[in-house]
Amino acid sequence: MDKKSIEDKFSIDIDAYFNGIEDSDESSSQEYNQILKLGKTLADKDFSKNSNKEAVFNKVLKNINENKGDNNMKKLNKKSYIAKVASVAAVGIISVSLIKPAFAREIADKVIRTISLGHVSVIQMESPKIEKIPVPDEYKGKIFDKHGNKIEIVTKENAGEMYTAKGEKIADFIDGKIITVEQEKKLRKKGVLEVRDTNEINKHACFKVILPSYLPEGYKFDRAEFSKGNEGEILDKFVNLYFVNEKTGKTMYMQQRLACEGMNSVSDAEKVEKIKINGVDAVISNDRYIDWEYKKVIYSLSGKESITKDELIKIAQSIK
Repeated sequence: MDKKSIEDKFSIDIDAYFNGIEDSDESSSQEYNQILKLGKTLADKDFSKNSNKEAVFNKVLKNINENKGDNNMKKLNKKSYIAKVASVAAVGIISVSLIKPAFAREIADKVIRTISLGHVSVIQMESPKIEKIPVPDEYKGKIFDKHGNKIEIVTKENAGEMYTAKGEKIADFIDGKIITVEQEKKLRKKGVLEVRDTNEINKHACFKVILPSYLPEGYKFDRAEFSKGNEGEILDKFVNLYFVNEKTGKTMYMQQRLACEGMNSVSDAEKVEKIKINGVDAVISNDRYIDWEYKKVIYSLSGKESITKDELIKIAQSIK
């Protein structure tokens, strides 16, 4: 298949995905299927697990260009429009008009290699950086800095400090609407079951949740969060775990989920390394995230910038 045909096929397959159509084509190459898988998953990619300025900027770029739906993990199979992804550093395209052929071409050109671990795949990619983006028309005149000045260009410096005209801090951009920090707290409270007692966690999961026996100095378990479905039911196939350093206030994040259909994940990183965690294959991305699968459970551990690579591996190895 030539490059033009790949681009056309990618566009058709992504359009079908947007419309909820899943069509398995066994004739496609493994490389093409991995690229398509990444394209699908990028649409739901959540940059919030990062905490540095660049990551906050990327998250704002993604959300400010959102066309439909949120990206809460409680909706793992949500199909969202890929235009939002085309605006972030993951692919480096700003113009929505370039989506179809250019998006396929950008991804194909930048894929270096893929590491797959059962239900987890990490694609190493060369990612261009976007330094700034104009505020879209629907948000013009509605976003301000902490001094009350209108923001017309979103940058890494101001992405984490944006406010409404009333001085309310902005947390998110969804469906063309601005969500303040207070609004987000209320929405979060309705959609999440918070568990503070470690003895209560496994009462809500359909698999055995295992906490690490080793944590870096200063870190303690803070809470577990289970998402709720549309009817308020607890989604028991995955749980988000938070560990907080009481002195610094920094948070370490972990997700555990049942290794089953619908819990697959594809992510991308600039630096990818295959390692071993307690004898099983694992992948460490950008020296800050570890993913592995063990005894039908998928583990994802995020150390952010506050925990070293060696410490991260030590934490992972303590989960047995």
